[in-house]
Amino acid sequence: MGDTRDRILLTFFGSGYFPVAPGTAGSLASLLLGAAIYNVLPPEYQPFLFPVLAVLAMAGCVLPGERIEDLFGRKDPGAVVIDEAAGQYMALSVVPWLPQGWAPWVAAFLLFRLFDITKPLGIRKLEQRPAGWGVLLDDVAAGAVSAILLLILQQFPGDLLGRF
Repeated sequence: MGDTRDRILLTFFGSGYFPVAPGTAGSLASLLLGAAIYNVLPPEYQPFLFPVLAVLAMAGCVLPGERIEDLFGRKDPGAVVIDEAAGQYMALSVVPWLPQGWAPWVAAFLLFRLFDITKPLGIRKLEQRPAGWGVLLDDVAAGAVSAILLLILQQFPGDLLGRF
């Protein structure tokens, strides 16, 4: 892959260059792209969208992973947000099984950002992995924790996610 293509991919189409909170910008860009695709897909394909997008984003992070430091001068630079896209898609992977409406989407976004920033439950240790794996795994774990919590929240009586 060429340097320009790697940069476009790693910055999730340039969203990582947003001057304030590039990780949040990358997560929002991935949410908006995912929602646009989700809403044009036939319902029978919707459950597969976010897992597929998560795997594609993971590959987009790991394959050029050893070049991240060469391209950006750091192991995990703020502009590299393909990992946020992977984590956000992981969090969104449960949306087809949640109540209809925008609340699950917003909850998936907010929970992912919370867990990505705070890195609880040993998630921070995953950053120590080599090359693209260290960039990626903490975000995927934050997305998985978000998805699990969304499924748990859905079980509460009173349509907690639907009250958003």
